[in-house]
Amino acid sequence: MGLAFLAILVAVAAAGWLLFRLARAGDDQGGRSMTVMKLVVWLALTAVLFAAKLWPLAFMVLLAAGGVTAIEAWRARAGSPETEEAPPASPPAKRISEEEALSVLGLKPGASLEEIRAAHRKLIAQLHPDRGGTDYLAAKINEARDYLMRRAGAE
Repeated sequence: MGLAFLAILVAVAAAGWLLFRLARAGDDQGGRSMTVMKLVVWLALTAVLFAAKLWPLAFMVLLAAGGVTAIEAWRARAGSPETEEAPPASPPAKRISEEEALSVLGLKPGASLEEIRAAHRKLIAQLHPDRGGTDYLAAKINEARDYLMRRAGAE
């Protein structure tokens, strides 16, 4: 009875300590609270098995708890495809210059609004991502159009 009582006492003390740490940490730690609760359940189950003198089963529960915890820690570090992080944002691009905008759309200085629209329509029809172009090219074409439209509208 002495060893079973000691096992229950250790499990209760460990569970109390884990719950105390969980309460102090608050909700800002997310998944850690679930891990702590799992540890409390594993320890309680092991203590009950020790008290019932089911040593081999208690030992297997401890091994399983360690294995499950190790696998969850590994998966959290490796990241799963469902929780894949977005790529880091690219640094802000410099604003397009008038010369670059004219070059992108193939226009000469002083182009009218209609010439800008026509050049944009022609290029975007050829280089749109849905037609085999890239997002970068489409963004550059749109940026050039927007810049030149603002400049032509301001004049």
